[in-house]
Amino acid sequence: MHALSFKQPIAWLIANGFVQVDDRSWDTDYRGPILIHASKGLYEDYYRFIKHHTDIPIPDQDQLHYGGIVGIATLVLCCKPHQLPASITPAQRALFANVPHTHVGFLFEQARPFTIMPCAGKLGIFEVNLDQVRTAPTAPQATLF
Repeated sequence: MHALSFKQPIAWLIANGFVQVDDRSWDTDYRGPILIHASKGLYEDYYRFIKHHTDIPIPDQDQLHYGGIVGIATLVLCCKPHQLPASITPAQRALFANVPHTHVGFLFEQARPFTIMPCAGKLGIFEVNLDQVRTAPTAPQATLF
């Protein structure tokens, strides 16, 4: 399956349907199901803003998952910011202000979270063998082998 990495809390926000658009500096022709991979990074300022200035029930930082697949969504559209559907509000975007006009909005629908499945991420859209990821030992077990 196809996958795309996001830093936290964006991975959690997309997987749980609170954010529908992530703006990137690159485009893709791919449309369809895409796994949401949480990288090992955290946008701390963004997390604090979400936690203290919104009603989104985001977990505490130590409860967010890192380094694995945390959900799935359908990538339905990639377009310039001004071409997104009018129904998309600023709050539904990862970058809700000052989006460069050269960026491309990736619009996700039908998102749902998963229990984390540890796996390495990559840049861009990458392939994940979901059967291998599902049967891989958990991170603490993996250190025993």
